[in-house]
This record gives sequence, C-alpha cells and structure tokens, in this order.
Amino acid sequence: MARRRRCSSSSSSCSSSSSLSSPSSALSMNFFFGDATDKSKSSSAEPGESCTGEKIAVVGSTGYIGKAVVRESLRRGYPTTAVLRDASKGRSEPKFEGATLKEFDVQDRNKCLGGDLFPKGSVDAVVCCLASRTGTKKDSYAIDYQASLNCAEAAKAAGARRFVLLSAYCVKSAERGDPYALQFQYAKKELEEKLAELADDTFDYVSVRPTAFFKSVSGQVEVVDGGGPFVYFDLGNDRNARCNPISEPDLASALIDQVADDAHKNTYWNLGG
Repeated sequence: MARRRRCSSSSSSCSSSSSLSSPSSALSMNFFFGDATDKSKSSSAEPGESCTGEKIAVVGSTGYIGKAVVRESLRRGYPTTAVLRDASKGRSEPKFEGATLKEFDVQDRNKCLGGDLFPKGSVDAVVCCLASRTGTKKDSYAIDYQASLNCAEAAKAAGARRFVLLSAYCVKSAERGDPYALQFQYAKKELEEKLAELADDTFDYVSVRPTAFFKSVSGQVEVVDGGGPFVYFDLGNDRNARCNPISEPDLASALIDQVADDAHKNTYWNLGG
C-alpha cells in the first residue's frame, strides 16, 4: 500500500494514508495496537486507571504533551517529578500542582551521567517527551537522540526499571529509508535502537509511536480560516492522505499506562486516535 506522511518537525506527530484510519473512524478515540505489540504477554494493568505507586519522572515536561503527562501521572496518584530547564515556568503551571519540580539541563551529558539528574534510587520509571523545536538535523540529533539518550542512561544508572519514550508513528519512514523521511524520524529511530541495546534484566523500555496530535490537525484549520493554503496529499487513483489523530489526554493516558503494562516491553507501540 502506498503511503505518504506529513510530520510536524517540532512535535513528533505524523499523519498517514494507511488503513489505520477510515472516514467513519477518523475522530474515534479507541486506541489500536500496532504490528509490534506482543499480544501473548498478559497484563493486569487497567488502561487509564492503573497505578503501581512508583516514583515517576517526566522529562520534556513543559511541552504540549509533557504537561498532559505530568497531569495524568498526578491524577493516577504517582509521586511525580517534572524535569524542566526553567523551574519558574512550572510554578505557575496548574497541571504541575502536586508535582516536584526539578530544574535541569538534560543536554548536559556529564551531569546526567554523574547522577545529578536522577540520584540513585530516586526514580522507578521515566517518561521522555523531549522533542526538537526546528526538526533540523542538528536540533533533532541534539534533542530527539542525544538528550533523550542522556536521560535513559541516567535513569538506568539511578536504578529505574523502565524508560517510556514518546516517539512517532512516522519513524517507519526512516526505517524504510523513504526519500521524504525527516531528520527527527532518523534521530528517534536511532534512539530506539540504542534503547534496545541498553535493555537488560533490570532495565527495559517502551517506545510509543502516536499518529498526529489533534493540535497539529486543528492547526491546519486555523491556517485555512486565516486565508492560508490547505495542504492536500493526492496519492492517485482518487485517493488522498488522511490521518487518525489522537487527543492530548488520551496520549498522556497511554504513556502513563506503560509504567504498569508489560505488553509492549522492549518494543514499540503504534498508537492512533
């Protein structure tokens, strides 16, 4: 099946023309399981509700999805630390009420690996929502790859058992070597490969690959409303690209679910709205 994707270089969101969506289900909020889901793994985790009581840290916490993840973690009852470069921004954020704020530059690899980011025993699971702002190769590899890897290695050194990564469905473009694949897709692909190398008997990971965020799709509506052009992908044979967006709360819930759910352990999970 021919596929084309339009991806936001600053938010790790993607749209796809594959059979993941249909006209009747484009706005459905039911999660789907992708190719990499191991359905043979049983889990007593209850989606949207489970809480193991472990210590959670969220990096990239001031982003669009990061804020929602902090709020969802707190709602579940997890002791939650929001890692951010400027703690003053977190003090005025309602979604951070009840969270511990930790000011830290996750691009400082030496401090990350020296135990300054996560002291020994301070965290059980880390949810990484870091995303480059520009999508350029330099920015993508500095944030989507290296800064995220710094956090994963720091988490493992601190004794954390799981690292949950906010990746993107369109990383498949990089896996296939598509000519239109973007730099942030290659960066996240290489990070996922590195996480697989880090995994062992005491440390594992889950890479959540969502499709487009509602915010990304609604942004196009705002552009058109303002008189701007509408982006349309003609795939030929009377077919056009469409996406299956996921809402901010649902994605945050899915990410936090991975703390307790082993169904996607050490692999990726394709996730749509």
